[in-house]
Amino acid sequence: MTRLFETIEVPRPIREAFAYTSDFANIEQWDPGVASSARLTAGPPAVGSRFRLEVVFGLRTTKMEYRITAFDPPHRVVLEGEGGSVHAVDDIRFTPTTLGTRIDYTADLTLSGLGGLAEPLLRPLLERTGRLALDGLRRALSEEPAAPSPSLVTSALDYLLLPGMLRFTTLGFRTSRRCFGPLAVSLQGRTIVLTGATSGLGRAAAERLARLGARVVLVGRDRERTTRARDEIAAATGNANLGVEVADLSLRAEVRTLAARLLRRERRIHVLINNAAVLENERRLTAEGLETSVATNLLAPFLLTRCLVPRLLASAPSRIVNVVSGGMYLSGLGPEVFGEERGAWDGATAYARHKRALMVLTETWSGELSPRGVAVNAMHPGWAETPGVARSLPLFLRVTRPFLRTPEEGADTIVWLAAAPEAARVSGLLFLDREPHPPAVLPGTAGSDEERQGLLAELTARTADAGRARKAAPRRDARSRSVSRAASS
Repeated sequence: MTRLFETIEVPRPIREAFAYTSDFANIEQWDPGVASSARLTAGPPAVGSRFRLEVVFGLRTTKMEYRITAFDPPHRVVLEGEGGSVHAVDDIRFTPTTLGTRIDYTADLTLSGLGGLAEPLLRPLLERTGRLALDGLRRALSEEPAAPSPSLVTSALDYLLLPGMLRFTTLGFRTSRRCFGPLAVSLQGRTIVLTGATSGLGRAAAERLARLGARVVLVGRDRERTTRARDEIAAATGNANLGVEVADLSLRAEVRTLAARLLRRERRIHVLINNAAVLENERRLTAEGLETSVATNLLAPFLLTRCLVPRLLASAPSRIVNVVSGGMYLSGLGPEVFGEERGAWDGATAYARHKRALMVLTETWSGELSPRGVAVNAMHPGWAETPGVARSLPLFLRVTRPFLRTPEEGADTIVWLAAAPEAARVSGLLFLDREPHPPAVLPGTAGSDEERQGLLAELTARTADAGRARKAAPRRDARSRSVSRAASS
C-alpha cells in the first residue's frame, strides 16, 4: 500500500471548500490525473453517493468507481474507489482557519497484479501525482481566472465559416473543454430567473445552477411541466430553494404580469437568463395579433429585461445572459425581423433573424448597463440535441445526430456566464464554449446604425405600456427615445 498525504490552505469558508471537494463530479476540474468524472447517483453528496472517474495512468485510462463511505459535513468525507488493478481510499478533512480552510488529504492506494509487484518502483510517480492533484485543488479554490479575451486564432477560424461551424459539434465542445478552468463557486444567496426552463438547454442549466446553490426561478408555459422540473431538480441537487413562474411568453400581457410577480416576490434578482425560444415551421399569430416566434424570441426578452432592469441594477453586481444561435451568422437585420413580409414562410430564417436582433440588443444593453454594474453577454450553444430541435428540425436532427451536443454540453456556457467570477468582468460579447467569438463574420449582418436604431424603436413601440398596436406609436417619436429609457423604463 502507498499512502499519500498532502495539506493545503485555501481562502474559502469551510462549507464552500467542503461542498466543492466532496462532490467528486468536480474532480476533473482540479486533478490533472482525471480525464473525466460524473455523478452516478441523484441527490447531493451523501453516504452511498457514487461517482465514475476516468483516471490517467501513463498512456492509458482506467475507469474507476468511487463511493462515499463517511460523510460529516463540513469536516470530513471519505471515498473508496475501485477500478482495474487499483483500490483507493481518500480521507479528506477540513479545518477552519483565520484566513479560510485547511484541507488534509490522505489517499491510500493499493495496486494488485503486476501493478502490485511494481508498486515500490511506482511510488515516486504516485506521490508526484498526488502533489499535482492537491496543487490543482488549491488553485481551484484560491485563484481567480483572468477575464476572457478574444483569440485571433478563434476569430480567424470563424471568418472561414466551415472551420468555425465544426466548433458547434460535440467534438468542438470536447476539444474546448480541455482548456476550461474550474468552476469552483458558490451561488448561495444569488437569485437567477431562467426562461424556458422545463427542457433542453434551460433544464440542463437550471439543474447545474441549482447544484451550485442558487435560488433558481424556473419560468415555463405549462404549470405541470414546470412544477415537475422544479421537483426533479430539487431531488437531484438537494436544493429546494427553487421557484416556479408560469407565463406564455408569446403574449406581451403575460410577460408584463410575469415581471410584476417577479418584482413582488423576489427581493433581489442577480441574473436574468433569456433562454426561451421557438422555431415555427408555419406562420402563426398570437391572440395579440403578432407572429408567434418573433413575439416569443424577441419581444418577450426585450420586454421582460426592460421590466426587470431596475431590480437587476438594485441587485448589482448582476448579469443578463441572452441565448442566441449560430444561425444568426447568416442573417442580418431589417423589417423582415418582425415576420410581416409577404411570401413563403421560412421558420429557420426567421429564427436566425430574431437571434441576430437579440445579439444587437446584447451589445446595446451592455453599453448602457455595464457601467452601472450589470454585465450583459450572449452565448450560442452550438448544435445540441434538444426537444425543440427534434420538433422543428427533424431532418437536421437525423443528418447530424452523431455530431450533436448533449443539452448539458450546450448549456455549459450559460452556467459559466451566470456563475463564473471572470465572466462578470466582460460585457457585450458573444461566447461559445466559454470563449469570446466575433458576433458577425459576413458583411452587412451586424446591422447598420440606422437598422439598430430602427430595431430598438420598433421594439419599444410594440411593447408600449398600453399594448398599443404598431400604428398607434409613431416611429419618429420612438426612435428619438434613448437606449437608457428603452432598457430601464
